[in-house]
Amino acid sequence: MNDSMNQFVNNDYKSLSDYLFSFNGNEFAILSSIIGFVISQNLTIDQVNSLGNFFESIGQFMLSKASQDQVIENRKNNNKRNY
Repeated sequence: MNDSMNQFVNNDYKSLSDYLFSFNGNEFAILSSIIGFVISQNLTIDQVNSLGNFFESIGQFMLSKASQDQVIENRKNNNKRNY
């Protein structure tokens, strides 16, 4: 990997996540709307569509990973209860 990719991957995303998790549901939804609005202002329709699909893809990956991790966690917990 090149240096800029390594720097991107090694950022502290946990701090960002902790910050975002400090918002209540309404604030979280409003913040996402504001960010989406600001990002899309100077982009073409094609760019907005492409970037929106990119963010959707990130979300789908995160949801798939979390659901599979939950399945594994539940199996471990069920096996512990059966002993």
